[in-house]
Amino acid sequence: MAKEKTYQTDIRKARKQQKRKQKIRKIIGVTAVACIVLAVILTSEAWLPKLKGVIKGATDKASTGDAQQVDGNFPIEIGETNSSEMYALGDELVLVTDTNVIVYNKNGEKQVSVQHKLANPVGVTGDDMIMLYDKGGYSLVTINSEGEVYSKQFTEKIILAKLGVSDYSAVVTQTDKYAAYLTVYDEKGKEAFLWSSTQRVTDLTLNSTGDGCLISSIKANGGELVSSITALSFSQTEPIFTIDNIPAMVYDTVYSDEGTLWMLSDTRVVHMNSAGEYISQYDFDTTLVASAIDSNTAAVVEKGVVNTSFELTIASSESTDIKKHTIDGTFKQILCYDSQVYVMTDRKMFIYDSTGEKTGEYNISSDYSSFSILDGEIFAKDYRSVYKLELKESE
Repeated sequence: MAKEKTYQTDIRKARKQQKRKQKIRKIIGVTAVACIVLAVILTSEAWLPKLKGVIKGATDKASTGDAQQVDGNFPIEIGETNSSEMYALGDELVLVTDTNVIVYNKNGEKQVSVQHKLANPVGVTGDDMIMLYDKGGYSLVTINSEGEVYSKQFTEKIILAKLGVSDYSAVVTQTDKYAAYLTVYDEKGKEAFLWSSTQRVTDLTLNSTGDGCLISSIKANGGELVSSITALSFSQTEPIFTIDNIPAMVYDTVYSDEGTLWMLSDTRVVHMNSAGEYISQYDFDTTLVASAIDSNTAAVVEKGVVNTSFELTIASSESTDIKKHTIDGTFKQILCYDSQVYVMTDRKMFIYDSTGEKTGEYNISSDYSSFSILDGEIFAKDYRSVYKLELKESE
């Protein structure tokens, strides 16, 4: 019994000692926290402004303000016309109406005005000139700041045409023998390369050196439509490479970095290599509305879940990350310029960097229908006039 009593007594003593140690630990812990809090309070004047600055910098990353109209030679009056389109040509602005092509410098001074007779003019710009062609028609004309460079009349319908560097042009027509007949012209309108295909061409993109292009075409395979992308060099007859059996209709292709390319189809946007291997891709959630792609960035606009908004998705050639934004308002236009994405709505101009982060949000007039960017400056158009805009940050 004595042994049992002694054992119980030792247990009680041990428990009392443990409780005393726990109390001491709590006191030490509370004291330590109090010391830390006191130190934080006493030194707050040194670190609090810096912290506020960091927080403010994070929340103010996107500049906000208003897009204000610049005076001088602006606005440019469009005049009486049934239609008008605006294009950026280097550091010059081109206004195409249903009867004329008018070239202005960025200060709004008229350089030249050329009359055209195209029924359905579609404009594409190169280094120093703009080409207008009649889509589904037979005529085209090229114009620079000095006037008409050359014009051409075809016996076959023009499907599409593009301008590249050094003002080389590529024209695809449809003949009785071929679904697509490609003719490449130099800057003076002289034939430089010919190519034909039995498949229907949906897109053409000239490369950055002006000596080759990408051709996108479509055909039926087993009752389904499949696309092909063919890379051509204007110095050889055989293709550089061909990517076959793409299970979608390709709308656009753009040369990207280090031999890769962007492909926009009716179902997705893809960054791929010349072997057709996908580096990254984004599958559309809803219906494709518009797109803007350059060598670094691909941006697509999809229909929103509700009618008062739309979806913007941005991908970079330097990353496999995809950034998606829901934007309130009515979509009007999207452009890529200098690795930035510009989006116009009925009330706002949004700017995003190539990683998809918003860097600017500016109030604009609801009357603007489209815009162009030349030499880093923004020009907007409504039904009557062209305006030069300055993005002013809120103070």
